[in-house]
Amino acid sequence: MYQFRPATERIQYMRELIRDRVIQTDAERALIITESYQKNEHVVPIIKRPMGTYDICSQMTVRVEDFELIVGNKAKNFLGACVNAEWAGAGWIPFFAQNWTLRKDGLLHNPDDEELHMSIDPQDLDALRSIADYWNGRTVNATAEAWKPEGYEELAKLEVSSYGAGMGLMSIPVGHLTPGHEKIIKEGYKAIRDQAQTWIDEHRGNLMGEDMNRYLFYKSAVIACDAAIMLVRRYAQACFDKADDSNNPERKKELQRMGESLLWISEHPARSFWEACQAAILYQLFLSIDSGYPALAFGRFDQYTWPYLKADLESGRLTLDQAQEIVDAFFLKANCFYGGAPGKLAQTTGIGNTYQHTTIGGIDPDTGEDATNPVTYMVLETIGRLKLHDPTISLRINQSTPAELWACALETAKMVGGLPLFQNDEVIVPGLMKELDFELRDARDYSVIGCQEIVGSGNDYPAPNGVHAPHASVHFGVIFDMAINNGINPYNGVASSLQTGYLYDMTSFDEVREAVRSMSSYILKSFVSINNYAEVLTQYHAPHAALSISMQGCMENGKDATAGGCKYNSYGGTATGLATLADSLATIKYMVFDKKICSARELYDAVMANWEGHEPLRQYILNEVPHYGNNDPYVDEQMEWITNVYYDICRECYSTRSKVYKAGLYGASDHVAQGYHTWATPDGRKTGEPIADATSPAQSRDKNGPTAVFGSACTFDHGKYMDGIALNLRIHPSALSRDDGIAKLRDMTKVYFSRGGMEVQYNVVSTDTLRAAQKDPASYRDLVVRIAGYSAYFVELNEDCQNDIISRNENAF
Repeated sequence: MYQFRPATERIQYMRELIRDRVIQTDAERALIITESYQKNEHVVPIIKRPMGTYDICSQMTVRVEDFELIVGNKAKNFLGACVNAEWAGAGWIPFFAQNWTLRKDGLLHNPDDEELHMSIDPQDLDALRSIADYWNGRTVNATAEAWKPEGYEELAKLEVSSYGAGMGLMSIPVGHLTPGHEKIIKEGYKAIRDQAQTWIDEHRGNLMGEDMNRYLFYKSAVIACDAAIMLVRRYAQACFDKADDSNNPERKKELQRMGESLLWISEHPARSFWEACQAAILYQLFLSIDSGYPALAFGRFDQYTWPYLKADLESGRLTLDQAQEIVDAFFLKANCFYGGAPGKLAQTTGIGNTYQHTTIGGIDPDTGEDATNPVTYMVLETIGRLKLHDPTISLRINQSTPAELWACALETAKMVGGLPLFQNDEVIVPGLMKELDFELRDARDYSVIGCQEIVGSGNDYPAPNGVHAPHASVHFGVIFDMAINNGINPYNGVASSLQTGYLYDMTSFDEVREAVRSMSSYILKSFVSINNYAEVLTQYHAPHAALSISMQGCMENGKDATAGGCKYNSYGGTATGLATLADSLATIKYMVFDKKICSARELYDAVMANWEGHEPLRQYILNEVPHYGNNDPYVDEQMEWITNVYYDICRECYSTRSKVYKAGLYGASDHVAQGYHTWATPDGRKTGEPIADATSPAQSRDKNGPTAVFGSACTFDHGKYMDGIALNLRIHPSALSRDDGIAKLRDMTKVYFSRGGMEVQYNVVSTDTLRAAQKDPASYRDLVVRIAGYSAYFVELNEDCQNDIISRNENAF
């Protein structure tokens, strides 16, 4: 079995600080941005926004901890959080004040029985209250909410998407993407600034036509670069100051070296592995400071840092053990960027999840050959031996992936559930070229973001999964219930404008399918229409200069990423839990039209009664009707049909910026949240129970082992779903207790990929262990499991999410 290196003492110390964290929110950023916006209130947003970022970078607290090797803090306190007032306004103030108590440390704390532990200084809470009135009516969301297109109110009342569920039209910035870390590392901020300033100088007094738009963009880019340079220089000075105060000669030298390197990379390209890693983390921090993007991925970290490590190793400047510590420090620092969230949002998006998805492995974009390198292994070792559930790691697999890398990855999966995610280059690369017109080199260089979304690296502004929401999706379980209930949501009694008829009036299975197709099209297109409205507003009210400076196409075109400046402009969403619909369709076909075991009216009445008084019928359906995940063509045909329906509707959707709306089949833990307000479904599921997760079988409906699940999953063409696919499987640890078991899982995955499978992720944990963790959380505090679109410490999940994982079939071979 693969052997992992031990972690250094300071890495272990930092890891424990992060594991035991209590997120402390402060008002510093909110106060600075408020003062900046008051000063520049009438300045056009494309200039005002980077000016605000510059003010934050020049005034915010910068920290260098005694134990740190990689620096960067998101807020005033270590493991702290800030408030993005221009987006949130005073919206989170009630969250801090509700049921929070003042403790001996002088901080207000949320209740101990909540999964996420947070705190705030009463003075910071008062400061946030002091600026609340200013932001009333001035947030980006307030502009969007002031007027909304026809159709929004109906969509919100139906509760069939994230709209109407407490999530505003533009409550957070757009930020599911992979920024251009490689460009920042290779070129440096000064070269980018010079490019922008040169254009401005050459066009002074001669701005005609589109030149004015370009001028505004390049001016915003200059301000953004100045802000970034300022921030990195301040960290350099903080290292020098820390060195002056240090009594440890070795630490003093280290801090001085760090300061000198930070001064260099504040303007220039990186020269070493440490500088490349530090430049990447500080650009990530800079973007977070700028707008608080919800899911900034690190992209192909092992690919853009390896050339620097290779040079360091060859020159003798660094050893592999020293490089491993740098990688450890990098990902621990990334964990420090988690800012917390209110209860329901945290339960859906995951406690401790930053969504800084990191992609490793895969192929070289120029040669197409396997690109595995030592950093690939280091990332897996960091996640595995430190038992980090975040960031999510995607391992790109190709036909030449080394056996040793497979061994390292599967050993990591044994330590941290669901990590890494296995992504199939043989499906994704041609899929990107066919579906999104990616050039071959760019397709080979893809990365994964958020939960599962597939994007270009530093050249693609995808805005997937909804424009301004952390997890914006259409709820297909609700859609199905509406389709068989004449367009009425049985959960809340609200009727849509589209009438599809009642199940008991449908005389053929084709009529049932048509009702589902029509309602799916109606709701999804309504949802995308509202997204498109938000996207138009974004281009004026929320441009992203700090991001655009690194994205291929923007500096060349003189156009912001939000306005279509990037080389690629994809767009898309996800359909979570279509297996529930496939099972429901199979149930109707089997029970009503094929076997005629019950009438359509009897089945309809049972569903609308939430199965109360109809338990014998429900049990018959659960035990006799074929279910997706068992390699049964009877039901797999329905999965193929519903996924194709979803894909075809997506192909009819687009925006001003993007001509393609990508289809995806994944979710965070949205299948649990959607289940709360999805009425009972014909497959035997009751109201409030989770729907199937991502593209996995419904909970415990797969009975024939993992190969049968793979057989069902390959029924439909994965190459169409370029917004990503997630397939969860739970494996009993005994299956991987020996080398031959690991080899079997590797070979089984290879066969699945050879048959067109795009992605799979493994939870290696037994039901007994999960039950024990529920009873004794303290003894299992580091148990990591995969939900769907994120991994988490099992003991930090709410009980519904825990039970959802326990209910999944446990596979052994």
